Amino acid sequence: MFSQKKIFLGLSFLSLLILGAGVALLLWLVTPRLELIGRWATLAAAAAAGLFLLTVSGGLLLLFLSAVTERDFLFPRGKKQVTVRVLYPINLVLGWLLGIGKERVGESFVAFNNALVLASRARLDRSNLLILLPHCLQRTGCGRRVTNDIGNCRRCGQCPLGGLADIAGQAGARVTVATGGTLARRVIGEIQPTLILAVACERDLVSGVQDAYPIPVYGILNQRPHGPCRDTTVDMQALSAGLSALLSRPVAWEPAKRH
Repeated sequence: MFSQKKIFLGLSFLSLLILGAGVALLLWLVTPRLELIGRWATLAAAAAAGLFLLTVSGGLLLLFLSAVTERDFLFPRGKKQVTVRVLYPINLVLGWLLGIGKERVGESFVAFNNALVLASRARLDRSNLLILLPHCLQRTGCGRRVTNDIGNCRRCGQCPLGGLADIAGQAGARVTVATGGTLARRVIGEIQPTLILAVACERDLVSGVQDAYPIPVYGILNQRPHGPCRDTTVDMQALSAGLSALLSRPVAWEPAKRH
């Protein structure tokens, strides 16, 4: 939804305005010295500054259009995540200056990135889809070891893992439960997926999108009714809807019965 992306879009637009003002100020400061060389030097500097701003603003415009409409306006192809990796740290600083929390910026970034992934859905390689899950989805006290094999889950319905395993089966995807970022990176290196759907908090999703580049990552934020990293859950309807959009076919989910 646009409301989820608007913080990141607004901060990106603000960063473009600041960049434009900075380039204009720099040009104003160096103009007297350039005029000593000749009028041609001033014109050349102004043309270079204008071309730079036109290129950057044009690229951001295509990025914004793709994110808002979820249609692929990106050019050159496949460069969106490089741009997003540059935008995020800048927007994080701007958000801090404006009193917007890191968590809110991160959540908006995830929504923005998801829109870009969906915008390029026609070009996605779905041949090796990986669903990457955090271990905190498992119920505290459960004696089953699912980090090596989610098939060990007995599907008691007391945590989301059983339902997620069923959804992965429908999607024809591999599913892995990771205990942290290091293990997640190792799994990605071993499996070498072509597309990832990841469930995590906003901090881990942001770093995951950046670390997995150039592999597209679609992120689903987990829910933390008991605080971070303990008995978290996930909106299964949102997850199945995300998978359906990525695969361009319906992936249904039905609640499991608790034993």
